Amino acid sequence: MADLEALLTSHLEHFKTHHELVGTLDPASIFQSLSSPERDALAEGVVSRRWQLSGKLLHSERDAGREAARAAAAFGSARAIVCVSVGAGYLLAHLPAALRSVLIIEPNPFCVAALLLAGEFKKCHARITLVADTLAAADALETILPWLQGKNLKQTIVYVHPAARAAEPSLYTRAYERVVQLFEKRSVNQATIVKFQRLWNKNIFLNQRVMHSAGTLNDLLQTGAPEAIVLAGAGPSLASSFDDLRQHRSRFLLMAADTAVVPLAKAGLYPDLAFAADPQWVNHHFAETADAARPAWVMDPVVCPQIPRALVDRGAKLFFWNNVFLSDRLLRSVDRGDVAHGGSVSTNAFDIALRWLGTRSDASAPARLILVGQDLSFPNRQAHCKGAVLEAQVYARSHRLNAMEQHNLRQMRALPVLWVKGIRQAKVATNAKLKIFLEWFAARAAEKNEPVRLINATHDGAEIAGFEHVDLPTALTGVEPRENPVGKIAPRGPGQVRDISRLIVDFTMIMRLMRENENLSRVLMPDQKTVQKLNANDAAFKNLRQAKDIAALAQQALILKITEQGEEVNAPEFYRAMAQAAREARHWARKVFGA
Repeated sequence: MADLEALLTSHLEHFKTHHELVGTLDPASIFQSLSSPERDALAEGVVSRRWQLSGKLLHSERDAGREAARAAAAFGSARAIVCVSVGAGYLLAHLPAALRSVLIIEPNPFCVAALLLAGEFKKCHARITLVADTLAAADALETILPWLQGKNLKQTIVYVHPAARAAEPSLYTRAYERVVQLFEKRSVNQATIVKFQRLWNKNIFLNQRVMHSAGTLNDLLQTGAPEAIVLAGAGPSLASSFDDLRQHRSRFLLMAADTAVVPLAKAGLYPDLAFAADPQWVNHHFAETADAARPAWVMDPVVCPQIPRALVDRGAKLFFWNNVFLSDRLLRSVDRGDVAHGGSVSTNAFDIALRWLGTRSDASAPARLILVGQDLSFPNRQAHCKGAVLEAQVYARSHRLNAMEQHNLRQMRALPVLWVKGIRQAKVATNAKLKIFLEWFAARAAEKNEPVRLINATHDGAEIAGFEHVDLPTALTGVEPRENPVGKIAPRGPGQVRDISRLIVDFTMIMRLMRENENLSRVLMPDQKTVQKLNANDAAFKNLRQAKDIAALAQQALILKITEQGEEVNAPEFYRAMAQAAREARHWARKVFGA
């Protein structure tokens, strides 16, 4: 067995030299974690080249190489492949020459050891990234996102090793489902970036008018946390919680998503903290109420600029957190604090609430984070809370052939319907987008380390794994009335405003370079001088790193077409788009900072 462990170590070092290894499983210590029968199976595999998992062969008994070649032939013209296990790795020696990048997801420690001991990876011409991970953590596969960057998804395939799945069906089926979910989540994220590609920089620049004098998330988190926080979303069942919220209002701090502020205000309920993160102009309606300034607002720098500007005019207290986009990183003068993103403003608020409650050190009992109005589904075929801001607009457009019920039906069927376990019903309808949020909440509950009770007091909708499901009065048992700590936060004075005059000059340079290249690239038979000028302008463009990356954010649809969808985009179109993006970025920067 000592010789077997030494061989494993030797092959591991060879793998690390030529390929990449990530994940929570440490192959160097895997051997010690295996059972005696598993070690015997590995020893038998080294001698006989027969590799068995749970008593079942991981390859053809007659001709493993021929089986692998037949499987690889089906990959066609793929340029990259995601493999949910490759067993002992015979497949790797037969991959098509065009396939240059391989990602192997291996959740079974035995198969990680078998793959390394078999040594078949040495015959692979492609670059291998091995994710050795049990996938116990909900976000375990987030580590593969860098690998996916720049990959043409039309030429990337997912392969599940049949023999491994036959030996451990639940493990490998779950791994495959996790890969599919990650691809769906990534597609949703990319669609969001593309949908609002011209808003990100615009909103960040315009919000600088109020952000330099606003508070930060860190200011909020340094304030003493309450014993209980109720986080309200604008799910269809929120109205059913109004009576309980009103009766026990003094016993908790009320946080609300921007979509829930107006319905709550109509019911005489005023949040202590409201959250906004959506860049769309239509979202300014969520702050169009006479009581909008009663709560303090916590926002993302990309939020629709009409919201913070209107709130400042009414004297509201504002807080902002950090944004990942380069324009915000470049403009901020202080660290405001980071927020986890799950795809909705409610997930932002949940992360903040959980971290805030986790700072309570002198408490004898765990703090409580209670959800209401987080249906994450369409209970009773309803898509929105009664009294929602945009409900009036839907009614205004209604007629005998287009009623509110049809609006709800369109919302339900905008994406394929999925069925999940319900709170009051055996199952409720949801969709892929809402399920991302549902799984995000469940994942946070599974990995929660803070001494906080997670309670879902939502009246109806989908159950969230890892949460207690009780009504609001029960959730608040033993909680005494408390003073709102948000009011104790002193207003922040005007902060430092960054000088971005150099950035504005660089935007102007990009416009000149791209317009010149647009004209040069239209020449059908370019001479050497023209080609050299094109190359020189491209090199100068690449050197303008900050301005280039900020401008590129406004042309993500075009960039993704080239990098990940494999579509041909002619050069003049690209240069014209980048010139337009630089012009827009310069316009918004000048509007706020002058120059």
